Amino acid sequence: MAATVFNVMVIFCAIKLFKRSGDTMHLFILNMTIGDLVLTIFCHPNELLIRKHDFLQQKHLCAVVHYFNWIGLAVSGLSLTLLNVDKLIYFRWPLNYDRSMSKRRAAIFCLSIWAVSIGFVSYCWLFNIVYIYDKDCSLQMSPSKKFYYEIFTMLFCVLPVTSSLIVSIYLFNLTRSKRNATNAGDPSALKNKKVLSQVKSLAFIFATTTWTSCSLLPYRIVNLARIHLFTWSELSCEGKQTMNWIAWVLVYLLTLNPIVNPLITSLIYAPYRLTIKKFLVNIPVGNRPLYSYQPDGLQSDSSFSSVRRNRNRRSSCTELASLRQSTEVRVVRISMSEPPVTPMKSDEFSFESQASSDKKLQAGSKC
Repeated sequence: MAATVFNVMVIFCAIKLFKRSGDTMHLFILNMTIGDLVLTIFCHPNELLIRKHDFLQQKHLCAVVHYFNWIGLAVSGLSLTLLNVDKLIYFRWPLNYDRSMSKRRAAIFCLSIWAVSIGFVSYCWLFNIVYIYDKDCSLQMSPSKKFYYEIFTMLFCVLPVTSSLIVSIYLFNLTRSKRNATNAGDPSALKNKKVLSQVKSLAFIFATTTWTSCSLLPYRIVNLARIHLFTWSELSCEGKQTMNWIAWVLVYLLTLNPIVNPLITSLIYAPYRLTIKKFLVNIPVGNRPLYSYQPDGLQSDSSFSSVRRNRNRRSSCTELASLRQSTEVRVVRISMSEPPVTPMKSDEFSFESQASSDKKLQAGSKC
């Protein structure tokens, strides 16, 4: 349930950030997260329920679960490859990036991933290349058609994840060299904010690629070794028991892959972390009203007295301002009509009274 919630939040953030920035990286993250969502919202819960309850071990239900399981794994693996290829083009051939990886081309790549994945898996199911074993609801293949499983494992799981790991390690070393050049005093290494943000995104890509490699590759490699290197019937009882333990550990590790991937995206990659944080902060908590409500026509004594106080203060300020303006006009008229004379005591009193009135007006203007 928590993995489904995080996958939905990552999808929401990817759509929002793609509309804001137009970076094709968010399209590939969106595509990869939708593939993980298919696994966490439908395949893995049904697999656990089928193993726990015998009445759910129906042939058609198991076929649907395995069908979408293959599609989710294929889409997630190929999208991870395109995510690394996108960053490789950006840092290796930056001048050709806008032409090589436009929004339209990235959208075509994402749709092509779904078309190839659905087409291959549907072909295997429609032509009975794979079938469901009735007793334990497991997926089986005839001995003459096992190469289809090998094609699926190599084409959609091993090769995409391995190539993504190689590209991610290369980009990680490239990032370290750029940061070392910046620390050494070369300001041209990371002179652009866009380049700096792309460099920071490589930490997220490296983390999610490393986790996918550690959780997905061991199970697929063990299955290929079981097909080609040894025969199950020739193993001893202890060997079969050991292989069962290893297989179950790798199965649960494979199950954790789409659960941890959205956590890595939402916690390590800063734009997604900040977007989710802003979304969670804006959610209203409890039943606190966003404003204070009072019925019409009902005022408390304190509110009425505060209104009267504000009105009296505004009226007094207006009267003092008008009094000051009339006094200044009168002084200007007197100075223009009468010649300057030596002030007498009465004049001194008038000037003192005028100065005192000016001080009062200044004190009143402060209010």
